[in-house]
Amino acid sequence: MKRILVLAALLLSSLGLLAQEIRSIDIDVYINEEGDAYIQQRWDVTVVRGTEWYIPIENLNGSEVLGLSVEEDGVEFADDGRHWDSSRSLSEKAGRCGIIDKGKNGVELCWGQGSLGDHKWTAGFVVTGLVQSLKDYDAFNFMFVNTDLIANPQHASICFHRLDDKPFTEEETRFWVFGCEGESELREDGTIFFETDRSFRNGGSLIVMMRFEKGIFNSQNVKNINFSKMQKKAFKGSDYKKKPKLSFDDLVAYVAGGLFILVALLAILLVIYLIIRDIILKITGRVWKPEVFGTAKPDGWNREAPFKGSIPVATWLMKDGSRLTFAGDHPERRMGAYFLKWIADGTLTPVKAEDGHFDLAFPAEEPDFSDDCEKQLYKKALAASGENRILENGEFKAWANKHSSALVNWPKSVEKEGKAQLSKYTGDKVSESRKLLQFKNFLSEFTLARDREVPEVGLWGQYLVFAQLFGIADKVSKGLSKLYPDQFAEFSRSHGMEPQIMTSVLHSWTVDAGNAYKTAYDRHLESQAASSSRSSSGFGGHSSFGGGGGFSGGGHGGGSR
Repeated sequence: MKRILVLAALLLSSLGLLAQEIRSIDIDVYINEEGDAYIQQRWDVTVVRGTEWYIPIENLNGSEVLGLSVEEDGVEFADDGRHWDSSRSLSEKAGRCGIIDKGKNGVELCWGQGSLGDHKWTAGFVVTGLVQSLKDYDAFNFMFVNTDLIANPQHASICFHRLDDKPFTEEETRFWVFGCEGESELREDGTIFFETDRSFRNGGSLIVMMRFEKGIFNSQNVKNINFSKMQKKAFKGSDYKKKPKLSFDDLVAYVAGGLFILVALLAILLVIYLIIRDIILKITGRVWKPEVFGTAKPDGWNREAPFKGSIPVATWLMKDGSRLTFAGDHPERRMGAYFLKWIADGTLTPVKAEDGHFDLAFPAEEPDFSDDCEKQLYKKALAASGENRILENGEFKAWANKHSSALVNWPKSVEKEGKAQLSKYTGDKVSESRKLLQFKNFLSEFTLARDREVPEVGLWGQYLVFAQLFGIADKVSKGLSKLYPDQFAEFSRSHGMEPQIMTSVLHSWTVDAGNAYKTAYDRHLESQAASSSRSSSGFGGHSSFGGGGGFSGGGHGGGSR
């Protein structure tokens, strides 16, 4: 049977029906007093071909790579040392790891994939002399995630620790990140952390440059240069820039900028026109694009969400299909919709707290997700819940305040996912899309119908989720409980709550989710202005996709082969 499954996976892969995926790479770097580093990588991937996973590390620049170890599901792989044989079969490599020494061209870290499909590997190795001793500072500029991996990573994070348990401090340390998009910070516990807030672009990588005051490390990897030379190479082509001096050309530019005031006045007139246009469209109700929905004002009812109840597709259609210039995007509704979905399908369990508020308990095992953006939000909410895995009142908002960039960019991933799902739909897109607005009509108007059929209780969870997306969650919840009290009681008790409690829980957690997003958004706006100068100075903040030149380690390629 195992051979049949492998053959089937190979066939599906050859037909393009299975996709190679790197869902996440989470890295911890532990640096000792000599500047050597133990690097631990956690890979979450789907492999569809090949017999081994390999990671090239080139351009070692005075460093060495030693002692690869790999484990999966708590089972440690057998170590072949520096004698890895790539010519072996899938089964022969299974449960084994090793290094290919390529001399001046560095090394390749290798381990057997064992089988096609999903894998979560933890790999660890040592890089000696990661920290280089320069004339004026100690520093490194190292590529930790290669460019041109077999698939673009969807997420990555890296955390730097000192093995002597001393903290990194602002007085002694500066840090910059290149090759991908996200945000870095010096944490309260003295570790330095970076996390991406979107998938890697083509050609993306993860390069970190750090600078330390002399006396922290005693590195034997000596380079006869000043840090400014390393920094100049890394900053070339990056968003990090030193503060420019005011020149005559700058003054001329400022004066010339005044000419744009005229253009701004014209822009204001245009905005006024567009606002009036939006008002007219709303009054007439013709706010939708006919090319998307088949009509500007769909009528009729539909009692179920189209596209198999996909939240991302509905989100994309509501945004892409609107004729309004100032439609008033509500990204917080998407967040609340997923929270309602988790409560309705039993993924999260409401737990009454001492203050009467209902907290949300996370399950021990990670559930299945309908899409990647749902998984991203779930992980953020789980991180906010802390060690007890119970998301308490205000915890998500507090977490959002500290991780504003990661959360404020999440709604865009829902749109991206919806657009991608819709592009794969092979049926009549316009007809199916129109059902979304007809479903909105149904949820808005069913309380007004004279001859009402009792809505199927099994769909009430979906009703509440989509009502949240449409901005009418409270109206629908109250309408269901008032018109169909017996059925609403049945629905509520199936979730272990009385009807009044159910209504309160649904409302409070959509509000909490919305407040978390608004907190993240406000915090993001506050930090944006200061972020550029702060990150350029090496105190953390936004990373730069460009730049990073002159790096050590890393290289091109890696993944299944």
